[in-house]
Amino acid sequence: MKALEGVRKTWRTAATLVSLAFSAAPGRAVVAIVTELLGAILTLVASYQIQNVVQAAATGDRAHALRAGLTLAFTGGLGGLSYLAYAQALPRLIEAITVHLDGELVRLTARIPTLEYADRPVHADKIQLIRSQSQMLAGGLQAVMLNVRMLVTLGGAFVILIGIDPWLALLPIFAIPRALAGQRARRLQVRAQEATAEPMRLRGHIFNHATSPVAGKELRIFGLGAELAKRYRDISATTRHLNVRANWGGAIWSSLGDMAFTLGCVAAVAWLVFRAAQGAVNPGGVVLAATLTTGLIIQMTFALQFAQYFQAIMTTVERYEWLVDFSNTAAQAVTGEAAAPTILRRGLKVEGVCFTYLDRDKPVLTDVSLELPAGRVIALVGENGSGKSTLVKLLCGFYPPSAGRILADDTDLADIQPAAWRERISGAFQDFTNFEVAMHESVGLGDLPRLGDRDRVTAALGRAGAADLATLGEHGLEVMLGKKWGGVDLSGGQWQKLALGRALMREQPLLVVFDEPAAALDASAEHDLFERFAAEARSGQSGGRATLLISHRFSTVRMADAIAVLDAGRIAEFGSHEALMRAGGKYAELFEIQASAYR
Repeated sequence: MKALEGVRKTWRTAATLVSLAFSAAPGRAVVAIVTELLGAILTLVASYQIQNVVQAAATGDRAHALRAGLTLAFTGGLGGLSYLAYAQALPRLIEAITVHLDGELVRLTARIPTLEYADRPVHADKIQLIRSQSQMLAGGLQAVMLNVRMLVTLGGAFVILIGIDPWLALLPIFAIPRALAGQRARRLQVRAQEATAEPMRLRGHIFNHATSPVAGKELRIFGLGAELAKRYRDISATTRHLNVRANWGGAIWSSLGDMAFTLGCVAAVAWLVFRAAQGAVNPGGVVLAATLTTGLIIQMTFALQFAQYFQAIMTTVERYEWLVDFSNTAAQAVTGEAAAPTILRRGLKVEGVCFTYLDRDKPVLTDVSLELPAGRVIALVGENGSGKSTLVKLLCGFYPPSAGRILADDTDLADIQPAAWRERISGAFQDFTNFEVAMHESVGLGDLPRLGDRDRVTAALGRAGAADLATLGEHGLEVMLGKKWGGVDLSGGQWQKLALGRALMREQPLLVVFDEPAAALDASAEHDLFERFAAEARSGQSGGRATLLISHRFSTVRMADAIAVLDAGRIAEFGSHEALMRAGGKYAELFEIQASAYR
């Protein structure tokens, strides 16, 4: 039963790899497959013709020797042409598969409607392994064809050997120890890969920080360069030790298997020599058998090496198929089919919402109820870890609530298509992304249908208090951003203003979320910015839009129409700044702590 399951996995892996190849470059895939199979057949034909040449020479049959020699020469020439075509098609095929596979990884990850894959370490490790081994997947068709070629060659060789002497049918028995040893070696390598996945991810994280200009200031002030280098070396040494131990263990097992098969081949040749001395086997058969068995030793070594390589690919394919299944399952799990409202008449309503991350036992939000009225600004405050950003994720549809519901007027967000809802919301976040493209694109990405609308981009920058950036340098909105591409290197505050501009590209969003979006701006700039937003909301310019503001600056928060205080995942207080100050509760305590720093 276990063997049958292994065969099924092998066929499924081969089918996936062939499918990737034909999806990427069907013409080159056909050339690679045909030429590889042709090469295997020509190898067997050449071996058989060697027997004919020897036999004809032994009997003095010149005509037969000439025919066999010409056939052998033709076979060699055709084999050379076949290999040339294969050698030219294969690199281009692998390149095409690599590009196609990278695109698939981006597509599969992007279509997952939630952020679950990013928050769970086990999922992050799997995706890291898929990315790091994508080149292995790209060369997967080559591994499939090499294994097929080996099977054709070995199968044909055994058929010929049995034709020489039926007792040679026992020769494959000596290959069993080698196959078992190969499986054992591969298991050691898989365990090493899984054990080093997280350390490798950490090593990459350290490398990115050590070479990042953003982290450069802190690295030098705190003298962290040597410490990061030490940690990088320590992790590298640990992963290297695990991999070397697995490789040596695999090599020992493989060597023992090779010895068993080689002894079998030597015994087979010795048996044929004995039979030839008795006149039971002709000289051509002995030469052919010696040639084939010698080739079998080499072929079997390569075959099992490629089999181990193919098993490694199988593991990577399993991870790739996991991502495909995970992406499809996550997309299908979304049951919402309703369209998003065209306008919010009353607003958003959070009713009894609870939420617990999958890898945690303790809930982050507990029985949260909150109203975000249309045309009003609601501020959300609380200490770090109180659940503010988690509530934002739920409002944006990045996660479904574990319990409770969120309503847009009378429509449950769970009933709305996630893509449709996200097309009608916008947001600026503390952990914003620096899109290193042309400036008008970096802002215009906030509303893809208007990506090329320079007037809209200019207006969004103006509303974000960043009108000066539209005239930055001699190229203005066309200026390239990011030193990596020879563009302009912006300050942290300028990048954050671009992120704010991006959040303001959409004209009629139903919800705008500002989650610490101005942390890199000075207090007066943030105050002026949100004063304009609040004025827009109160004057009706915002239309049917709810606005949620999260800021650590209470001078900004007090401009909101109402303030909700989150404490340990629960709404502890709700009201205006004045009312909350009079109540003397958690909000007043936090406000006084911050205000005392300025006295």
